[in-house]
Amino acid sequence: MTDRDRLDDLLRAEDGDPGCDAGVPIMDEYVELELRGEDPSERFPGTTIHLRVCRGCRADHDGLLEAARLLGDVDPE
Repeated sequence: MTDRDRLDDLLRAEDGDPGCDAGVPIMDEYVELELRGEDPSERFPGTTIHLRVCRGCRADHDGLLEAARLLGDVDPE
């Protein structure tokens, strides 16, 4: 991500957007809700807003979601 991309993301911030740091500790829960077919925006509305405007966090989210779908029901050892 270039400095220009970061600036564009910052300028697109919306009301209720808690920023990048707020989503990091809850992203696994957010993705688990999606995998169960639940709406994560009910529990994490700020993160939902943030993912709409931040390309970097959206890419992290999408990667985690894809990995979780690919791994499916793998039990931790």
